[in-house]
Formats: sequence, C-alpha cells, structure tokens
Amino acid sequence: MVNKYANAYRQALSANPDDKTINNSLAMCYLKLKLYDRALVSFEKAMEDNFDNPETFFYAAVCLLGGKKAFLAQRPAIDKAQEYINAALMIEPSRGIFHYLLAYIKYDYFERKYYNTSPTWQEALDAALTAGDAPSAVDVEQLFNVLGVERPTNM
Repeated sequence: MVNKYANAYRQALSANPDDKTINNSLAMCYLKLKLYDRALVSFEKAMEDNFDNPETFFYAAVCLLGGKKAFLAQRPAIDKAQEYINAALMIEPSRGIFHYLLAYIKYDYFERKYYNTSPTWQEALDAALTAGDAPSAVDVEQLFNVLGVERPTNM
C-alpha cells in the first residue's frame, strides 16, 4: 500500500517538482519503508520549500540515524540530527516528542561514549516530560518504531 502511494507521489512530483506537500508525503512513504537515505533527500527538499514545518526537521533527524542506534552513527550525522531537532524546537518548543528524540541521541551517543554534552540526556528527557505537549507512551513507542531501534530501558 505504501508503495502505491509512493508511486503516486513520484508521479505528482514529476509534474510539480517544487510542491512542498508532495515532497513531505513522499518522504514519509520512504520512511515507512525504512528507506532512510531516500526519505532524507525528500525531507531536505521539503525543508527548502517549507521551513516552518517542525515535523519535517524532526523526521529528517530520524533519517540521519539510518535505522540504527545513535551510538553507531558518525559524529557529523549526530551533529546534523541535533541541528534539525533544534530547528524543530525553535519552530514548536512545546512538542515533547522533539525533546524526547534529543534525549535519546544524548543518551545513546553522548552518554554511552562518555562525552560531555549540554543539556544532558536527563535534562532533555525532563524537558520532554514537562513540555506543554508531553509525549504519551504511544508517541514514544511510535518514535522508537520509526527509529528502528529498541527503546533504552532507562528512558
């Protein structure tokens, strides 16, 4: 079913290559198919056309991890993911799930490698849980599902 939609979006993009909505929709299809590299390209194209959609930045950060634990990512990908999350937070600071993704990266990459970072993963997690739009258990489960990794036991 996702392939069907992806094909329809690709055809629509060929007719209108700068449509920000179609780029975002196609990126979500690729993400559902776990095609992180292709999804990232589409999300970045959507960012150029629609820089006020925080979810585009959020999902681009997810794609940068490539379906693997943050611990396994290269530092440039981690830095870029943090940039995208911070951009999403600048647009919509009350979204707890954005803070939660940041907390995960801070935990799995920085804490596990014994790197100092500010805010710490615990501070980012506290921000997520006290945000105006705090993530529900379902939101967190869906986040780790789209990340393609297991949720750390202490998160």
